[in-house]
Amino acid sequence: MEKTVKAYAKINLHLDVTGIREDGYHSVETVMQSLSLCDDVSVSLREDGVISCACNIPELPTDERNIAVRAARAYLEAINSDKGAFIRIEKRIPMAAGLAGGSADAAATLVALDQLFDNALSESELLSIGSSLGADVPFCISCGTSYSDGRGDILHDFPQLDKSAVFVVACGGEGVSTPWGYKLLDLTFDNFNGYLPKGCEALRYAIENDKPLAFASHLFNIFEAPVIAERPVAKRLLDTLRANGALASRMSGSGPSVFGVFKNLEFAQKALAAISPIECFACICYPTGKRNS
Repeated sequence: MEKTVKAYAKINLHLDVTGIREDGYHSVETVMQSLSLCDDVSVSLREDGVISCACNIPELPTDERNIAVRAARAYLEAINSDKGAFIRIEKRIPMAAGLAGGSADAAATLVALDQLFDNALSESELLSIGSSLGADVPFCISCGTSYSDGRGDILHDFPQLDKSAVFVVACGGEGVSTPWGYKLLDLTFDNFNGYLPKGCEALRYAIENDKPLAFASHLFNIFEAPVIAERPVAKRLLDTLRANGALASRMSGSGPSVFGVFKNLEFAQKALAAISPIECFACICYPTGKRNS
């Protein structure tokens, strides 16, 4: 038997740093949104105890360097199973792009395995495994719109974004290392001494009160200004989105992917056409809801 699960990309509607923890990690405050842009992750069980992986993208590692493989191992160990797994990833989300593509694949692997084992783990147990793999994995398990703090792995309820919102997501393939991005922030903000986080109350209010597209006025990403200064293609993409009808546009995560919010599909299509001369990945997508809703 094989289970196929959608691995949804995520963007950050809000991303800020609230300080540096004693363990060296940054404390963050973020509002994440899952998008219809997705990989397909198919998982089947093996009787020989081996965990293997295949992908349509040759450059993606398929051994223990792949977080989906590590997710499968963690799940099978958690339920004390001697079975193995075969994971097949049909990749569409750009890699190393700030869209949580790897985390989404790991999350989908966990969800698929739990379905194969008749929901052997509770949601909190599944989220705990996800958190041990990476900060974005718990969100990629639950999806929808979520507020998160801590390392970005502690999820809280948040008003859900209307699924009719239209996004254009683009990535020029420049690549950004998250550790590099945080080092850049530390230099820019003096290790966050005296830094005052922006807060996301206005974003919450706009979504909660169903003000059409008003949320676009309250997007924020602390990484954007310092990273964009080092990534010219991402800056060009942001400028192009803004010049072609985006109500707002921001970078996602530590970059280099960017996204724009549009009034309707027609405006989004015009912006997509304007982006086409730039060598990049780009697509139109929509918000998705909670995975189990």
